[in-house]
Amino acid sequence: MEAIAWIAAVIACVTVCLIDKGPVFKWATIASVAVAVLAIIGAQFSGEVPSEINASLKSTELALSSAVAKAGGVTFHISNHSTDTKHNFVVYKTDLAGDKLPMDNKGDVIGAQLTKVGEMEVDKGNSRDLKVDLTPGHYVAVSNLDGQYKAGMHVDLTVMP
Repeated sequence: MEAIAWIAAVIACVTVCLIDKGPVFKWATIASVAVAVLAIIGAQFSGEVPSEINASLKSTELALSSAVAKAGGVTFHISNHSTDTKHNFVVYKTDLAGDKLPMDNKGDVIGAQLTKVGEMEVDKGNSRDLKVDLTPGHYVAVSNLDGQYKAGMHVDLTVMP
């Protein structure tokens, strides 16, 4: 998203620069902008896809340090920052969006209907690591105790080859 904002800013600058200027100036400006746009896009996508991801759990919030991971061995460093709630961290491979998983009347995911690739319970105030082997595709990480999924504790994850 940040790349789109930079590109929009560059396009706005080019538009201003192109008003009432000669053809040589216009082509030089266009070439400079093209290089800048490619540099911005390259900077956004040149970073390596991580194989280690931080997972932060709070009372009703789950966040990952990255929405993408590299296929193969992935380690989730899970920290339960809640002072009053135990959490579990479950990773499912699914084509469903994070907010569309099947759930029971308590607001918990019905895991038997999905492909679970890993699970770890984390007591309040503690941290643990979960190591899983992920193949390319779509995954959803959830906290699935006492209606936490229904409360919004889920996040989508894309695994790249």
